[in-house]
Amino acid sequence: MKPIAAVLALACIATAQDLKPPARAFPPVGDKLTDADRAALTEELKLVQAEFDTLPKKKENANAEIFLKAVRYALDYTEYYKPADSGVDRGLLAEARLRITALKNGEQPWMTAKGLVVRGYYSPIDGSPQPFALEIPDDAPAENAPAWLWLQGRGETRTDHHFIEERLGRPGQFRPAGTIVVHPWGRYCVGTKNAGEQDVLHVRDLLVAEGRIDPKRVALCGFSMGGAGAWMLGAHYTDKWTVVHAGAGFVEVRKFQNLKDEVVAAMPPWEITLWGQNDVPDYARNLLNVPIIAYSGENDKQRQAAEIMTEVLAKEGLTLKHLIGPKTEHKYEPEVKKEVEAEIQKALLNPPAGYPLKLTYQTKTLDYSEMYWVEATGLEEHWKDSRIDATIDAPLPAAKKAEIKTKNITSMKLRSWNGEDFGGPLAISIDGQELTATGGGKAILLTKAAGKWTVGAAEDTTTLRKRPGLQGPIDDAFTGPFMYVLPDGPCATPEMEAWVKAELAYQTDRWRYLMRGDVRTKKASEVTAEDVKNYNLILWGDPKANPLIKTLLPRLPVQWTAEKISVGDKSAASTGHILSMIYPTPAGRYIVLNSGLTFRENHKSNAVQNPQLPDWAIIDLSVPPDGNAAGKVVAADFFDENWKPKK
Repeated sequence: MKPIAAVLALACIATAQDLKPPARAFPPVGDKLTDADRAALTEELKLVQAEFDTLPKKKENANAEIFLKAVRYALDYTEYYKPADSGVDRGLLAEARLRITALKNGEQPWMTAKGLVVRGYYSPIDGSPQPFALEIPDDAPAENAPAWLWLQGRGETRTDHHFIEERLGRPGQFRPAGTIVVHPWGRYCVGTKNAGEQDVLHVRDLLVAEGRIDPKRVALCGFSMGGAGAWMLGAHYTDKWTVVHAGAGFVEVRKFQNLKDEVVAAMPPWEITLWGQNDVPDYARNLLNVPIIAYSGENDKQRQAAEIMTEVLAKEGLTLKHLIGPKTEHKYEPEVKKEVEAEIQKALLNPPAGYPLKLTYQTKTLDYSEMYWVEATGLEEHWKDSRIDATIDAPLPAAKKAEIKTKNITSMKLRSWNGEDFGGPLAISIDGQELTATGGGKAILLTKAAGKWTVGAAEDTTTLRKRPGLQGPIDDAFTGPFMYVLPDGPCATPEMEAWVKAELAYQTDRWRYLMRGDVRTKKASEVTAEDVKNYNLILWGDPKANPLIKTLLPRLPVQWTAEKISVGDKSAASTGHILSMIYPTPAGRYIVLNSGLTFRENHKSNAVQNPQLPDWAIIDLSVPPDGNAAGKVVAADFFDENWKPKK
């Protein structure tokens, strides 16, 4: 007989070989690509790629590389759903050749083109070329044009090459006069969340920086999944939009998914808490700052979104303008569509003369911390309702007095909005306390301790605490530049080694087919000081396999020894368990242990593509990864506001 240890080791190795990734939910595998077309496209892609590789590395190269990536991913994941799709790719490769030639000649004709234009940029998140589209009418100004950012509806088969082909071939639903319509892609079919949310902001900021669109005249619009995105980004980043239009869509998880009480009661509490990342009612007061136009078909079940927000906003004193298409399902009724466009244009082309002197701000996380001239920089406790109501008596630099009421806020800034300085002393009434700020500079810092507010001389950046951009949860690391850091050697046990290899392969591939980019990767021994400075580092393995994990452990509020993993008063044996977590670095980045995006294949509805894990989790490896989770979560929680385990 074999010794029991050998039997267990063999069992672990067998388990490793049996660990298979969950079945891909989308994009679906197509069946309309012949072997001959695959061979021809593969060869043509190789030739065009060779031409592209001769170009000096420049940011404008993305305008050609988006076509190459579109065809490569389509071939890799068999994204051919119609017989004509192979012809689409031949056209994309032909366009790529034209653009490569133009770039070699120092030309960029797409920068001055009118009509339907597709462009690209390199995302700072993963360095990938991401497409976006413009509809530029002849009567649009060459500079500082008014713009609609139109968020696309759900399309499981609208991958890169379909999006590009669609945007080059036909205009969108609305074509407002003298106005550019911008089509961000939003990273495919992720509900404009996570990297998809950032994609919209990247495109907006790029076009503003170019002087192409007027930052004071930008409408955020969308229908269906795009309507949900408009509600969400409208509430998250209200001060970036002149007007918000949401057609259909959804605004929260529980009602849209029709989750019964008993289902919710059985869910992990952190998952319910994390609905607060994207549930729009939790940010409703932000929408008091801009005009909102909602639309629903009378017979559309997604009318629910506007009805929920009608009720929520009414409690805040706002009557939502909700236009309804009579006897209409999930689409725009032609006559009401005209009214929608007229209402958007009226608000867009007649923006306020300056920034609002009175504002409301609401959040549950410092991930969304800004509203015009105020910024929340500290909360008493994350994931609780947090508010700032503020009034200033005049625009800067003439302002003399500010009145502020807060809820769940421990620190905040009054800041310049248009670049002006605070002119002189500012009398501040905050939560019933009277303070005076001396004036001058572009920000006034306010801090509360033991219930008392004070004016700060300088922002404290050394104390470890949750702050904007460093507040978690795990998924937040994937909204900024990140890099996977692979182990240098094997893990301590075959079981852990099997899990790390399987989950790392799955998460790498999943980012590619879902978020449409290639993950940066290095081995732990190859990571440089520049990498630490520039990227959120996603460390895979255990202290034995990954020397960076071993080096960092003494600085983390956890224990991971050969015997056990402990976070606060929760612990589990190291054998058979692994730790996933997020934590800030002194460089102002994150480190993450053993996790990619925490929503997975079974989270098919865009409404549930939310974070599924908090700041840390201990995972039981005896339960194989599946479409819901990376294993059985035996303990998980958020860190407190000082990044320490909660007691």
